[in-house]
Amino acid sequence: MLQHPAKPTSLLLAALTALVATFAVGRDAAAYIPDDRWSTTASGSTGVQGDGATITWSLVADGTSIVSEGSSNLISYLDGLFGVSSGGNNFSARPWFSLFQESFDRWTELGGINFVYEPNDNGVQMGGNAAGALGVRGDIRIGGAAIDGPNGTLAYTYLPNNGDMVIDTGETAFYSNSANNYRQLRNTVMHELGHAFGLLHIESSSDHLLMEPFIDTSFDGPQLDDVRGLHGLYGDALEKTNNGAGNDSFGLATSLGAIAAGGSKLIGAAAASGQSVGANETDFVSIANSSDFDFFSFTVNSASLLDVTLTPLGGVFFQGAEGGAQSSFDANARNDLTLAVYGTNGTTLLGTASSSAAGLVESLAAVSLPAAGQYYVRVSGSTTNVQLYQLQLSVQSAVVAQPGDFDGDGDADGNDLLVWQRAFGVSGGGLAADGNHDGVVDDLDLAILTAHFGQSLGGAAAAVAAIPEPAAATLCLLGAAMLFGRSRAR
Repeated sequence: MLQHPAKPTSLLLAALTALVATFAVGRDAAAYIPDDRWSTTASGSTGVQGDGATITWSLVADGTSIVSEGSSNLISYLDGLFGVSSGGNNFSARPWFSLFQESFDRWTELGGINFVYEPNDNGVQMGGNAAGALGVRGDIRIGGAAIDGPNGTLAYTYLPNNGDMVIDTGETAFYSNSANNYRQLRNTVMHELGHAFGLLHIESSSDHLLMEPFIDTSFDGPQLDDVRGLHGLYGDALEKTNNGAGNDSFGLATSLGAIAAGGSKLIGAAAASGQSVGANETDFVSIANSSDFDFFSFTVNSASLLDVTLTPLGGVFFQGAEGGAQSSFDANARNDLTLAVYGTNGTTLLGTASSSAAGLVESLAAVSLPAAGQYYVRVSGSTTNVQLYQLQLSVQSAVVAQPGDFDGDGDADGNDLLVWQRAFGVSGGGLAADGNHDGVVDDLDLAILTAHFGQSLGGAAAAVAAIPEPAAATLCLLGAAMLFGRSRAR
């Protein structure tokens, strides 16, 4: 439900507000105020929280009954405001149709819902229990009636699994205002769509949000906390990739393409500017819950070093439920994120970072990418809270290091084994013997030395590098270390 600023709510809508407010009781603070998400639509089951969904929408013909409102007159009302380019029930040919389509499309490009126009509507009563059906009627149905006249309630919408929207056709001049491509109409429709997919009202004394209960045309469309609400219920837009399978595994990774030496890639940057969101911004990514994994792939054309920075985002702002007390809310620290880098097979761990608390940056520096090929980065979380983030990948100039060269002299030999032995069990960043850059010196690093023992940047490898079994190779390395120690003693 959306109202003009500072306009008292009608008695009917006050009752509706009280009913809706009861749904928020007992929910954990999330800034955005969630109700239940759609469980089933005309396209089938929507899965669980954080999964994407397809939701259809339709426009009802005039004369369609609306619970408590009489009959819909939305089509003739809009035709009167905008004119008619063609007759009949082909509403998509009307000059005003594009404003509705743009409103649905804006939400579609921001997160995990795919809104699809259903051109049919069989005219059953709105606001009842009629579920959406493909080729019959939309999941969300839009009609209109004279609710309370000008400068009052602009529209109201039922929550899932209903979603029917009723626009006040008693507004004489408001919806015909053409400023900013009819922003007054579009912001109203986009606000009501937030209700239709499961968001309740929120109020903020520090920022402007679409889901506040009074119309605000100082911005265009959903703002950052509104985007968080969409992601919290249905995930980010990447959940719709791979035919709805998302990017939860390395085999379904979102491709970032090639990163040249000295180049970088940045994902999620649109969330870095506080609650304000521009009308054309779409670069938002998030982890919706502890079962959500975001995999990204990228390629390098030669052996390289990779720097990765994972920054949680969301902003800090004052918020509260409609009519309630407000408090400062830190949306930067909703989920403790983990960063990981994997090799060309998608499973060999090259580095991981998870030591920082929620809200703080996780980073990996100089992760060795030993050869040209496709590598993978994974972002994951530890709780059910949605967390927006920004991910930056930078590839350093192709600096080739000899694997297993822990003392920096260009080859892998007994000296490097001594470096490993002295550092075994030590954890932290920048350790010389941390061959796989996972933050700890352990047997995995010894395996790297074993596999490359006797090799050097000069290209020639000693015979011992061809040892077939890891256990035998380790014994030979230990023997080499003993001989080396004896020669030093002499």
